[in-house]
Amino acid sequence: MLRLAWRNVCRNLRRSLITVASMACGLAAIMFGQSMIKSVQRQLIEKATSSITGHLQVQNRSIKEYKFPDKYIDDPAPVEAVLARQAGVRAFGKRINVTGLVSSPAGSVGAMICAVEPEKEKEITTISSYLTQGRYLGTSDHEAVMGDKIAQRLDLRLGEKVVLMAQADDGSMGAEAFRVVGIYHTGSTTFDGQFIYVPLAGGQALLATGRKVNQIVVRLDDIGLAERTRQELMEKLGNRPVQVLRWLDIDHEIVAIQTFQNAILDIVLLIVFAIVALGVLNTLLMSLFERVREFGVLMAIGARPRWVMKLVLAESVILGFVGTLLGLALGCTLITYYGKAGLHLAVGDALSYFLPFPKVIYLRFAWMSHWRALLAVLVVSILAALPPALRACRLNPSEALRHV
Repeated sequence: MLRLAWRNVCRNLRRSLITVASMACGLAAIMFGQSMIKSVQRQLIEKATSSITGHLQVQNRSIKEYKFPDKYIDDPAPVEAVLARQAGVRAFGKRINVTGLVSSPAGSVGAMICAVEPEKEKEITTISSYLTQGRYLGTSDHEAVMGDKIAQRLDLRLGEKVVLMAQADDGSMGAEAFRVVGIYHTGSTTFDGQFIYVPLAGGQALLATGRKVNQIVVRLDDIGLAERTRQELMEKLGNRPVQVLRWLDIDHEIVAIQTFQNAILDIVLLIVFAIVALGVLNTLLMSLFERVREFGVLMAIGARPRWVMKLVLAESVILGFVGTLLGLALGCTLITYYGKAGLHLAVGDALSYFLPFPKVIYLRFAWMSHWRALLAVLVVSILAALPPALRACRLNPSEALRHV
């Protein structure tokens, strides 16, 4: 039967090749789209977690707005002791994040003041790698590192002093002078124009918090273990007035972007599947109309209707198998090429407004998604063959023999 089905597929080679090509291009496009979306999402998550959020954060339990915590952890030492013993934790560091005012003789701008532990912060985030002038925070409590856009607006240079103002823990207005020791450029408008980093001790002096902090940021060995580690930490921290949050609990914008991208990809998949189904349906229907007399002869000499149906389905399987093989080869070739050469995307410019996002995306295989797409194309090609197959097996032999 397979040999006969293959002969029938090759009978009108041009039409069969067009169908196979449409299936191959469709599958390759699906694989490329899946790889591109997954690669963008992977790099987006990496940039978000390595720029500010970390993989996990410990915050005061009463906080509802996780991204900008406004309440403090009164005693972070017990939490640090638990984190130090937790398996899978690569690094962690205390922070205070508050909105405030940055002033110089040239003017004032609003900014996010991030008070961090300099040495620990290097292991959690990558801000220190974006320095274009000066150095990162050192041993002095009154040093500052800021984005180049803040420095330009306030006409600040290395070595000059800047005054930071923010509401202190007791409700008063705190103000401290810091010396600019470093200027960074990430390419992100938000980061370069809004974030200024100071040592934790200097931030605590500015805000009169004592030893209190509003975040403990955690970086894990494997981001995939974030949920399991979160649950283990919550059990170990017991009744302490803190909560452990994953990066996706904090950065809702990233989750929204992922949801939107996945929805767009699903729509594209439906369109491609429809094209594949119509291509197979058209090919087999045309083949059926051309071979009505042939089917009549086969049934007249004893071929059962079920056998005729299986023959048509076998032709569909052959088209689907060849199409998916060629599509798999083409898709793998494209992903391998752009995995090495990189793909320049306009989305990099858009996302760079919020995060230090790369302009070039290096594709990686998303094998689970690719295999699902391959099986889906095969299933669609077989399902599309059912109407022609059912029509063929219901032919009346005597009428089919008279068909011209």
